[in-house]
Amino acid sequence: MTLPSCDQDRYVVIGNPIAHSMSPAIHTDFAAQLGLPLQYQRVLAPLNGFTQTVAALKAAGVKGANVTVPFKLEAFALATECSPAAQFAQAANTLKFNADGTVLADNTDGGGLCRDLARQLKTLGLRMDQCQVLMIGAGGAASGCVAAFQDSSIQHLTVLNRTVGKARELAERAEAIDLPAAGGALDTPPSHFEIPGAPVVIVNASSSSLKGDVPALHPDWYERAVLVYDMMYAAEPTPFMQSIHNPELPCSDGLGMLVFQAQLAFEVWTGQSPNALVTLSKVRQMLLNKTKQQ
Repeated sequence: MTLPSCDQDRYVVIGNPIAHSMSPAIHTDFAAQLGLPLQYQRVLAPLNGFTQTVAALKAAGVKGANVTVPFKLEAFALATECSPAAQFAQAANTLKFNADGTVLADNTDGGGLCRDLARQLKTLGLRMDQCQVLMIGAGGAASGCVAAFQDSSIQHLTVLNRTVGKARELAERAEAIDLPAAGGALDTPPSHFEIPGAPVVIVNASSSSLKGDVPALHPDWYERAVLVYDMMYAAEPTPFMQSIHNPELPCSDGLGMLVFQAQLAFEVWTGQSPNALVTLSKVRQMLLNKTKQQ
């Protein structure tokens, strides 16, 4: 790992693997929009060397880091201060290295998701607080979104997962922060739960699309849905999106979540907010161009 010395504020994204990350393109565009002298690069950390990598970055004057798999739990453990979102998830995707040596940990994944959901719901004449969420999956990606759902005042959260115990555990944790929630198996129908009649936003927080798999949801969920969202993203519609046979039901991949969570991290570091939609359009085109070249 080499970090050239320069007069620009330096930020990085740490992961293993990391070569695929689109974060440098996103944050470079953010900085260009605002005229900020900022340098951002990828850092490949050894699987057993995250703590040492962070220490070296801090010593080199780096001011902050995004953190991706598999280091989000370790990033949280390094923090001297953490946001409510990071505290709930017990994981961090954003670190800010303060001049006094302290480290702020945040988890902007859920906030990024909710910003993108709110944007898309607005086109349907809806707000987050008018809706409820059905979340598929109960792992780290799902846990990282619960605090943001509570902040967005959704009416109810239903967690469905192959392992029912994990779904119910995450629902119980959501209720502990005053978010009405319930958990169950993937094929459980909405009638099984005491849920409001509010429109349903279906969010796939599982890794099913990476495996070419499709969660076997009860079809009644789709009858109540106004938006289907897959956290995975690709140039083409994901397998989960392709499984939706109702052409009138809006579907989205998670590229917007990626860009909006980066916007939140940028705000944590700089106190300034770039136009995420401008960047999203550019990143979408980059993704399409990259696919054409392969």
